[in-house]
Amino acid sequence: MKVIVHDLQEKLWQELGMKLQDQDIVISGDADSGGRDIGGLMGKCSQLVLISRCVYGGFSPFVQGVLEKYKKHFGPLLELRHGQTHYAVNSANKNTFGMVCCFYGDNITPREEQSARILSVSDGISLQARGVRIAFYDTVDKIRQLNGIIV
Repeated sequence: MKVIVHDLQEKLWQELGMKLQDQDIVISGDADSGGRDIGGLMGKCSQLVLISRCVYGGFSPFVQGVLEKYKKHFGPLLELRHGQTHYAVNSANKNTFGMVCCFYGDNITPREEQSARILSVSDGISLQARGVRIAFYDTVDKIRQLNGIIV
């Protein structure tokens, strides 16, 4: 199961024509999450895909908010990993899901790109993802290339 979190307008999302299976879950800014337990959904996924406008070298407010809701499930426990402080992950899903971070924007500077890469890798370590793939696109239309990255 894939969990896809994006901040695209619904019309743009539909135009991308992403290949989805029945069990895949899409969380968008335009649609209400329907009271679903975001932490539970993300804790059971095989791939977490984040599609976000690059905002000052980070995720958009909506995508960052969804990540913050997920991190709240870890509680106040922190642990030292790779010489850095990260949330303690008690999920049985740790190290079994891959994370794909896709940033788009027409004027992403090299500093913003570097900051987004660091943030994505740090979040991947915090969530104990198996691996993190990061992609940058200068237009929303080029996000169609994600069909080759998303498994």
